[in-house]
Amino acid sequence: MIQAFAHSYYDPLPDSLFQFKMAWDPTALFFLLMGYLYFKGLKSFKSKISLQKWQVYCFYFGIVCNIAVLVPPVDTLADRLFSVHMIQHMTIMMIGVPLIIIGAPLFVISRGLGPVSRRYVLFPILRNTFLKSLLSFMSVPFVSVLFLSLNLWFWHIPRFYNWALLNDIFHGIEHALFALSSIFLWRNIIDTYPLRLNVPMKYRVLCLVGSMINTVVLAVFLTFQETPLYAHEGFPMPEWWSDGWTHLDDQRAGGLIMWVAGGVLEFGYMGIIFYVWQLREQKKDKEDLEAIA
Repeated sequence: MIQAFAHSYYDPLPDSLFQFKMAWDPTALFFLLMGYLYFKGLKSFKSKISLQKWQVYCFYFGIVCNIAVLVPPVDTLADRLFSVHMIQHMTIMMIGVPLIIIGAPLFVISRGLGPVSRRYVLFPILRNTFLKSLLSFMSVPFVSVLFLSLNLWFWHIPRFYNWALLNDIFHGIEHALFALSSIFLWRNIIDTYPLRLNVPMKYRVLCLVGSMINTVVLAVFLTFQETPLYAHEGFPMPEWWSDGWTHLDDQRAGGLIMWVAGGVLEFGYMGIIFYVWQLREQKKDKEDLEAIA
């Protein structure tokens, strides 16, 4: 039954990295649409927008990163190699989405939709009582961390991981949930200048700590397994990839990518948060002294 919706991995594997057939993941199309609407939104502001150029560059670089890992050859390789699958997901959650959030996407994209779409599509959605309550609930820092953590563990349960590879619908849902859960997390951490979050800096640090602990625990679990969890007869290793490379080697490499690369990124982000926190405290102290004087 699952194979009725199977990926094209049953086709003969290409002889080289540059012979994969082009295919578009729905989540990649979503990010492409975001980029287009953002471009339209920027044009509508002309020179009046208060965003900095570096924010716009961050947004587009995040869009490019996410699309690049959601289309061949990366997406096709991710079906065969757990390590590449891990690179794909870590790029979306830890690089692409944070960069997109920096660019204040909702602020700009809402202008890109145009007045008719805003009035009859966007505003009714934002005014919906249920959706407003749901967004408010997901904006709670602890809830966003929990959502991301549960999502990460769920899709690394072997049964569901393999379903996502075998079934295009599950595959699309998986990528969409990774993107969505990371958006909810990072919108609780990153200020989208000129706006500022109401989340205290200490809670932003706790969000990152919670995310990092969850990632490390899963990475350690995957790295030190003695048997492969995700091997499948329909996923042979590409002959040109590496002689003697086994599913277990691939799984351990994926765990190390999550562990080392993810840890480095999260420590880097934590350093930025502490730096911004220090600057704000210094500014506050200076204002307090001036008020006293």
